[in-house]
Amino acid sequence: MKFGYRDRIILLIVCVVVIFAVGIFVFIKPKWETLNNDQDRLKSVQSTWDTQRQNYNQITTRQNVIKEKYAASKDIADNFTNEMTAVEMDEFLRKEFLNTEKFKTDEVEVREAFSVADESTSVLAYYYYTPNIVTYPLYESADLDGSLAKAAQEKRKDADFLSLRSSQAVGSGHSTFTLRINREDTMALLDAVKDYAEKHSDAMLIKSVRLTDSDFNEKLEEENKKGNNVQANQGDAGTDQPDNQPAGNGNKDTVTNEKGIKKGFTDVTIDYEVYYIQEPTEPYVGDPYDANIWNGNEWRTKKAQ
Repeated sequence: MKFGYRDRIILLIVCVVVIFAVGIFVFIKPKWETLNNDQDRLKSVQSTWDTQRQNYNQITTRQNVIKEKYAASKDIADNFTNEMTAVEMDEFLRKEFLNTEKFKTDEVEVREAFSVADESTSVLAYYYYTPNIVTYPLYESADLDGSLAKAAQEKRKDADFLSLRSSQAVGSGHSTFTLRINREDTMALLDAVKDYAEKHSDAMLIKSVRLTDSDFNEKLEEENKKGNNVQANQGDAGTDQPDNQPAGNGNKDTVTNEKGIKKGFTDVTIDYEVYYIQEPTEPYVGDPYDANIWNGNEWRTKKAQ
């Protein structure tokens, strides 16, 4: 079968179209799709890379924040007392507050009730002042523009905020001891604890001070005289004493009560507590960050530390 010129031209055109179509679908289209996919992937990777670069550029800032928080935490820990065992606390109290030359001279005695507990925990709550805002019907009626309620809310703002914060548990040590002591030395002891805490930035608290006699037996002669008069009126000849004879241990120069406590002295029981907090360990924040590392190829082979 012979093809004419016109038929050959048509056949040639058809062959070219078929070849061109096959080339498009077999070679060009896959490459085009691959190119489009690569471009989409490039955009995604580029976005991820830009985000990562921003994170990298924040490394120095984050390192500084960690260092600042560590320093702040260390400062807080420095304002608490160093941890002490019961034995160490016993030695600390005797050395710093009880076995002083003044106490020895004044014959201050540590009584039998001296206890030191092993380290435990205590809960420290936030201390804040809550203002007392008095309201009543006429007060509320006078608040025509709401300014009084707004002012009251402003006064309570700090208290309302701090009331939402939870208390914190810290380490603590506790001691209870009784001293036979005079008024001056009692006040000196309380001042010594306060001064030591301020000087050494320690957290310690005298929780209570209990006095057997709040007047420190200053009126002991009068009380003894009254006691002697009562005994004389009751006809107790065995204990009758002259009005000018002090009761006690028989020493005319020392006036004591029935418990042997001298004039100007009394038994004072003190509850003392110290607070500990763990000092933070120094964090490793990595090497200093150099933003220029991405300009070369060194980062490709650099190993993470």
